[in-house]
Parts: sequence; structure tokens; C-alpha cells
Amino acid sequence: SSGINAEYGEDHPNWNAILQWSLRFQEQPSENRVLEPMDQERREFLTRALADYAAAIEDPVRSMRGYLEVIKNPDSPKDQCIEALEELAFHAEDIDQANDLYLIGGLQVCCAYIKHPDPDLQSLACEVIGNAVQNNEKIVQFATETFVLGDLLNLADTSDHQNVKIKSILAISCLVRGNKSALDRYNELEGYNVIVRAVQSPINKVQLKSIFLISNVCVVFPDQCQIYISMGLPQQLFAMCGKFVAESESRDINLVQSTLRLLLTLVTNYKVQCPSDAAATLTALKESLGDGENTRDEKELCAKLLKLCPTTSETVDR
Repeated sequence: SSGINAEYGEDHPNWNAILQWSLRFQEQPSENRVLEPMDQERREFLTRALADYAAAIEDPVRSMRGYLEVIKNPDSPKDQCIEALEELAFHAEDIDQANDLYLIGGLQVCCAYIKHPDPDLQSLACEVIGNAVQNNEKIVQFATETFVLGDLLNLADTSDHQNVKIKSILAISCLVRGNKSALDRYNELEGYNVIVRAVQSPINKVQLKSIFLISNVCVVFPDQCQIYISMGLPQQLFAMCGKFVAESESRDINLVQSTLRLLLTLVTNYKVQCPSDAAATLTALKESLGDGENTRDEKELCAKLLKLCPTTSETVDR
């Protein structure tokens, strides 16, 4: 073989060899360096190497089209569909690529997978949607004006699959967060009923995602708090605090903190009727959190709530 191919390889460019060739050229003293036209053999090699490199940088739209062909084909094996949806979810994290996915009709295909009978594919479809709608008004509008939000709520309410519930609630949260038109549609569909029911789930992550959604809505749109207060959510959250005391060894500290933060938001800003045993429950919870620094935030939240909740004697006096 020729010298250039022997040094750099015939089948594919050896990037380390190209680097070494370039460094050898740079290492020559400038006064001894003679600039001459590159010989044809080296020119062809470097041109081919650069072309190969450019081809290796895959066009995202072309890549997404390939994944869409996989999930559109009813004969595609499940593992290939899973891989395709995972890759589409990754692309959808980028706002420009999410727009491209929508423009080529890919988001619509992914949304159809919300109704797929396989829960693994359903949950991945929810992930694609959740990623795509974030900070993207055009896609939020599409999801709000079509069947998407309703189907997500239905999944969150009726699916028996844990991951489907979690991913669907997360997608709903991404959709309504900070977006009034999507929130209005969510309320028209009585999404608050679905999410309050999800707070009662035995699955910690489902509870956590639901409470996070409600907290965000109540902070960004304070007028929405009254909806959840009228549904008895504060009393439900106080009951959860009692459960945290009883299950101190197995409780999820993130869920404890989220529950207390939402309670504080509701009790601070609105006339919430605290249960008669609220002060006792919060005191017991605060004590059960111990003296460690890792639970400082939760103890501070308990202390703030205790200042707002009447003691048993005050309740009797009233």
C-alpha cells in the first residue's frame, strides 16, 4: 500500500495519526518551514477524512425520522421500539429538536403511543411528551388543543402500572406548569380530581409527583388554591403527616418535605380549618425527625406550621 495509507489506514481515518502528522508539521522551526502545495495523495486523504468525520455527526432530524420509522412499523420488535422512544425522548429535551420532531409529525406519532397496550411503551411516550412541552408554547398548544392532555389524565387515573402513572403525572406537570391556557384545559377536564386521587396513592413517587404539581400550580396561580382546599386536600395532607410519624423508619423524606411545604402554602395564604389534633401531629413529626442537620428543613417547616395551627386547648376554647 502507499505511504499515506500505510500510515493512516485504508478503511477509515486514524485520527491519532492525523494529529501526529499535524504536530510534526507544527514542530518544524518557522524559519525552516517551507510552505508548498499539498501533494494530491495527502489532499485526497484529508478530504476523505473530513468527509467521513462530517458524516459521523448525525443529523438530528434524519436520526429522529429513523426512530419514527421503527415505532410506526407494527412489526418492529419491542426492544427496538423502546430504544427508539428513549432516543426520541433524549432529542425532545432540546427545544429546537423538539420543534423539529413536531414539524415532521413525530410528536403526533409518539402521542398515539399513550394508548398503546404495552405499559413500557406508554411510559416512554409520556416521557417524550413531558420533555417536548417544557418551555415550548407551540407544543403546549398542540397538547392542550388535542386529545393529549385528556389521555394523560386518563392514564394517571386508571393505569395499574406504576411507571405509567409516574411518567403521565410528570408530563401533565410539565404541560400545565406556568401555562394558563393548559391549566384552564386541565381544570375543564377536572384534572384536579385525578391529581388529588393520586395523592392518596400507596406509591410514594406517585404522591410526590402529584404534590409537586399541585404546589407549583398553587404558587404560580394562587387563585387555584381554593379548588384544592374545597376538596379537603389540607386535611388529607395532615393525615399524611400522622402517617409519617407512624412510619418513621420507612418514610420518604422528600415526600415529607413536599407535603409540609404544600401545607404551609395553603395554611399561610388561606383560611384553612386545621384538624383538632394538627398541633399534636406536627409536634410528634418534628420530634421524630431527630436532631440531625439532614432534616433541618423539615423541622423548620413543622415549626412554621405549628405557629399557624391551634393547640387542642385553643380549639376547645373556640
